[in-house]
Amino acid sequence: LKQNPAKHGEPHDRSAALFPAPSHQQFQLAPSALREWISDMDCTSKTIRNTLIPLRSLFEDALNDELIDFNPFDRIALAKLIRQTAKASDYVVQPFTAEERAAILAACRPDEWPTVQFWSCTGLRPGELQALEWRHVDWERRTVRIELNQVAGVVKAPKTAAGIRDVELSPDAMAALDVQKRISEGIGARMWLNPNTLQPWTTDAQVRKTLWLTLMKRSAITYRNPYQVRHTFASSLLTAGQNPWYVAQQLGHEDVEMVFRTYGKFIREDYMKPRAEFRNAE
Repeated sequence: LKQNPAKHGEPHDRSAALFPAPSHQQFQLAPSALREWISDMDCTSKTIRNTLIPLRSLFEDALNDELIDFNPFDRIALAKLIRQTAKASDYVVQPFTAEERAAILAACRPDEWPTVQFWSCTGLRPGELQALEWRHVDWERRTVRIELNQVAGVVKAPKTAAGIRDVELSPDAMAALDVQKRISEGIGARMWLNPNTLQPWTTDAQVRKTLWLTLMKRSAITYRNPYQVRHTFASSLLTAGQNPWYVAQQLGHEDVEMVFRTYGKFIREDYMKPRAEFRNAE
């Protein structure tokens, strides 16, 4: 099993030690060998997890076929090991300034504006935005229910319980919905459509190529990827003094750790101090 040399330098040369040459004899990988192999990885946690997915599946199949006595993944604290092993990501959080946000919205066509406005006001993950349906909107409470996520064209539940949540809608978000109702409500269940085809978005790449790249060129803003919309939403709330625990809930994080780690420089100083009790959202 090798890592991508284009991203992480030379591939591991330890796979031969981890996996012996094929034979008719039963092979059992020791958990200690698996732990050591993972510990030697020099990449981000996401890359480690993606690398391990097919390997874990392989061992599950081998266990079901009684080719091995146990799955070594079941005998290691994988989440803890990945946290200890992973290097810091070189991904940079670069929120848009107020002037840049205004320029992006000004560059939108009338049929593009509601999508970008709503996205900016909610900070949804791209797949969550794509999967939204009109039934998810509570007009009286001014919230939208996030219970679906679209990944590579497949709509499914969020991967964590925290991902299922109610996101509060600001007056600007509600204004975007009022405009979008006239565009897409009578077409089908999906709220946000490709304005060029009036069909539901299918992938993140389609949103990026069809909508986002065009807006970046029109607005003459230095390109940043679409996920910076989410980062801009979060950092704006925190800069305004909003409670980090509330922000974590709105973003769909399981705990506040990710908010502190990703947006620490935007958090008000008194929230950074240790507190014995759980802060309630203000």
